[in-house]
Parts: sequence; C-alpha cells; structure tokens
Amino acid sequence: MSAYRRAPRRAMTAFWNTVAMLVAIVLGFPIYWMLLTTVKSNKDLIAQHPTFWPSHWDFSSFSSAMDDNFGANLWNTVVITLGSVAISLVVGLLAALAVARFDFRGRKPFIVAILVVQTVPLITILVGLLPVLNSANLIGSLVGLILAYLVFTIPFIIWTLRTYIVGIPVELDEAAMVDGCTKAQAFRRVVLPLLAPGLVSTGVFAWIQAWNEFVMARQIMGPAQNKTAMVWLTFFSSTPSHGSDYSGQMAGALIIAAPVIILFTIFQSRLSTGLTAGAVKG
Repeated sequence: MSAYRRAPRRAMTAFWNTVAMLVAIVLGFPIYWMLLTTVKSNKDLIAQHPTFWPSHWDFSSFSSAMDDNFGANLWNTVVITLGSVAISLVVGLLAALAVARFDFRGRKPFIVAILVVQTVPLITILVGLLPVLNSANLIGSLVGLILAYLVFTIPFIIWTLRTYIVGIPVELDEAAMVDGCTKAQAFRRVVLPLLAPGLVSTGVFAWIQAWNEFVMARQIMGPAQNKTAMVWLTFFSSTPSHGSDYSGQMAGALIIAAPVIILFTIFQSRLSTGLTAGAVKG
C-alpha cells in the first residue's frame, strides 16, 4: 500500500522539478543572451538567423565600453550609493528604533506618512525637490544626488527595520538594564547583534535601489560630465559611434549589473534570514 502511495508523490515531485527547471531556463535566458552578446563578433550579431553560441569569441566589446569616461561614472555611482546607503542606515535605524520602542505623540501618523511616501512616484517627488536643490546650488553635484536618494531610501529602511525591532522582545532590553547596562549599552550589546540580518538585508535592498536609480540621476546631474553608470549607459547607447554597438552596450550593462549580482550572491543567506525574521506584525 505504501508503494502505491509513493508512486504519485514521486510523479508529482518529478513534475514540479520539471516545471522549476523550465521556469529557471526562461528566467535565466536573458542573462545568458546578455553574456553571449558581449562575446559575439559583429558577423554573428548582424546575422539573419540568431546563433546561440558564438562562432568566434570577441572580447573587444569590454574595451569599447570602457571608453567615454566609463570608469569615472562608475566610481560616481559607487560613491553616491555608498553615501546614500550609509546615511540612510544610520538615520533609518535610529528612527526605526524610536518608532518601535517609544510611544510619542504623532507616532501613528508618522508611520502612515512613511508608508505613503513609499507609494508616491519618484517623478512626483522630483518636481518639488529640484527647486530646493537648485536654491542650494546642488544641481549637478554628487552631494545633491546623495541627498535626493535619501528621500526614498530612508523611508524604506525605517519601515523595514521597524518590523525587525518589533520582533525583538523588549524584555531583552530590560534584562540587560537590570544587569547594569544603560539604554545605549543594551541597544549596542543586545539589540544591535540581533538586528544584523535585518541591517544586511535592508542595506542590500537599499543599495540596489540607489544603484539602479535613473530618473533622479538624469534630472539632477543634468548635462554635467559627472554621470552615474545608469545615465552613462543611455548616453553610450544613443551616441552615433556606439548606437549600433550592441556588444559594447551589453558589456557595459554587464559590468554595471555585476556588483549587484555579486553582492546579492554573497549575502544570499543573510537576505533570506533577514526577510523571514522581519516578517512579523507590529
């Protein structure tokens, strides 16, 4: 009887494994095609029938993408992303701690306001933000773009970290203070280590948001030479010399996407742990 019961289970397992493999192939094919395009020769790229394996390996697309101040623009993206994420984590952590641990007047409206800000399109926020940055002479500067990114990274971090802090029992803080710790020491020695998965996952997602952002970077940086990598890629693709350089465009896109992929791969276990740890109602 048990053998008859195992047979349908094995069949269903094989079926769902097959479905999972098909989904993985469909989702992974664009990445494969991007990698393939970067090493294809011009003959293969303009062929009438697409080839799924290059007849001749050509790595000149990477040297083509490295031109036109690509390195400087990529460094700008690193500086802007690191600056916005670092400031957002510090400010967001303190604000999330206050919202989760303290009861003050206007606490609920503040939480609702954080949620509403995340639903507002960036282009709408940009309409009111540009005059402010212009009056402060921050248009076209990296500092201005970092401050602009705080508009959407800080609310996201506050909302996300609040769920992690709510999931940590207040009794742990009280027990640490009974043992002689101050509130600051209890936070540093008890709460902060427990928040590590949440800080990592939130920081990575904030990094992805800032790294891939295009609308604000395009408008705030303007015609200045200091572009971000995403803005550089659009200019690179629209120039007469590189408009049809599909391998160079794909090589640039691959280099820009590589840090996010590497970061996500390194912290994959932390991300999954952090997401489940923060999935509490508070």
